[in-house]
Amino acid sequence: MVDQGRSYASREHAVGATTVVELSGEVDILAATALTARLDEITGARCPDLVLDMRDVTFIDCCGVSMLCRTRRRVEAKAGRLRLAGVADSPSVLRLLRLTGLLSSFDLCLDPGPDTMFGLTCGACVESGVEPPAETRTETRTDGCAEGGGRPAAPDAPTDTAVA
Repeated sequence: MVDQGRSYASREHAVGATTVVELSGEVDILAATALTARLDEITGARCPDLVLDMRDVTFIDCCGVSMLCRTRRRVEAKAGRLRLAGVADSPSVLRLLRLTGLLSSFDLCLDPGPDTMFGLTCGACVESGVEPPAETRTETRTDGCAEGGGRPAAPDAPTDTAVA
């Protein structure tokens, strides 16, 4: 939903211990400027677990890509986990990440639906259409933290705590 004359919108909710931020519209300098403060809050915690749902993004520019890279760096610095969901459903995001060579730099969720577990795969799997191995999508997360860059498991069942 785009409102107040903005060309973008965001919606945030929790799925277990994972924060899901759904982005829509144009992720440009205006959106990146407005979203960076909130993403910094989320990624400032110890071991943040964040999914950015890109399904409804219609446009992304260098400022949007910079915001994604900044978020990824902050999550890695806190031993957390960042996944991009719906990249395959957003041609503009997929194209720009491919053109910049950044697609393989992000963990990608194949199915960001609210009633599913967030599976992981690499950018190469999305490009080739290969389904990731089951163990890549179902690892058990016991301590709430991605230790040593490992890939922790998907979150618990969804809880709806939407924030506008």
